[in-house]
Amino acid sequence: MDKKAYAKSMLEFLNAAPTPFQSIELLKGMLNKADAIELQENGVWNLEKGKLYYFEKDGSQLVAFRMGTENLADTGFRMSGAHHDYPGFRIKPAGSQIDGGIERITVEPYGGMIVRGWFDRPLSVAGRLCVRADKGIKTVNVNIHEPLLIIPSLAIHLSREVNDAPKISMQTDVLPFFCFNDGGEKTFIKYIAQRAGVKHEDILSFDLTAYDYQDGCFIGPNEDFISTARLDDASMVHASFTALLEANSPYTCIAVAYDHEEIGSNSTRGARSNSLMMTVDRIIEKLGLSVEDKYRALANSVMFSADMAHAVHPAYVSKMDPNHKLYLNKGPVLKTAQYQSYATSSRGSAIFTWLCENNDIPYQVFTNHSDARGGGTIGPIIASAHGITTVDIGNPMMSMHAIRELAGTDDQYYMTKLFKVMFEADLRNAIC
Repeated sequence: MDKKAYAKSMLEFLNAAPTPFQSIELLKGMLNKADAIELQENGVWNLEKGKLYYFEKDGSQLVAFRMGTENLADTGFRMSGAHHDYPGFRIKPAGSQIDGGIERITVEPYGGMIVRGWFDRPLSVAGRLCVRADKGIKTVNVNIHEPLLIIPSLAIHLSREVNDAPKISMQTDVLPFFCFNDGGEKTFIKYIAQRAGVKHEDILSFDLTAYDYQDGCFIGPNEDFISTARLDDASMVHASFTALLEANSPYTCIAVAYDHEEIGSNSTRGARSNSLMMTVDRIIEKLGLSVEDKYRALANSVMFSADMAHAVHPAYVSKMDPNHKLYLNKGPVLKTAQYQSYATSSRGSAIFTWLCENNDIPYQVFTNHSDARGGGTIGPIIASAHGITTVDIGNPMMSMHAIRELAGTDDQYYMTKLFKVMFEADLRNAIC
């Protein structure tokens, strides 16, 4: 594929995956097309060298791996980690409330979102339902890709300070309108049940999200830019899993799509879960290797933790370190921070630079403005918990955590290529 084809494929993925539950469905489809074998976390694993496997955890985390043919203790693992949750509005258990003849959806914020952009635009609903089944409980994913909700602004005549960043009440000001309702009986959950093909009385619980109805798109006369929701960080999930499927590697490679990074990763599906090391342990056991072999393998391993990076905005150049400005369409970013909010070390930096320079991949280096402290990633979590050389990377972007974010069209290709060469790289002479 050419450069733009990777961006187009990523856009199609993001448009069809408004929540991690839909993302998992799409990733499984990609893996199944490549003849991957699905495993069950609570089942017996039978693994063979050279084959591709995956398992999902509770609908929103996916681990895929290809068994290598080289000696694992000597060559180590090639790993990638990214997340596909994003800041936005999650629907509360009450579902909705009725005020002044209008049924509004009860929501709470998830992650560090830029709220103002959510006003006055059509929103949709997607997520997962847990419902009664004949012999227990089943899950049903739902995505109502229609203009279903809206959060109207207060007119400037009634709020003269509206352009001066007035405080927004997350309890009262952002409840999306659903429908007129003079009857007093809430209808939202019944509507969702009907669209999902289940009985509303059978719904035991749900995990539903409001999302931007408008699909992502290319921007500009030459389509240099991508405008879409969920670039941070589902675009990195798409890049890493695409690269895993494209790579022709003799080494054991693992790609993980995590949930809950935006709220600290403290869950069974987040980066603090046991899934990565459980996968490592089960591979080690099935190969008949020892505990010593496991730690030899981990010492020879590398993890690329992929999360998006801040490109320089022409209107706000002073926010960036003057020697580390990032630009759209100029390639992957190596993310560094001396206080270890990013896990990148000199060892990891050398591996990243070596791979980029040996494979004609343009790259950039980021460090925060010294008067500001940036965000964090899953990288330090994995590095500190498992002792794996972890490199924090990402693509440059603007409008991070807005309802729609902006990236460069070429960068998805460069990032996918970087993941691919990492999965294929012989690192035995590159680990210092």
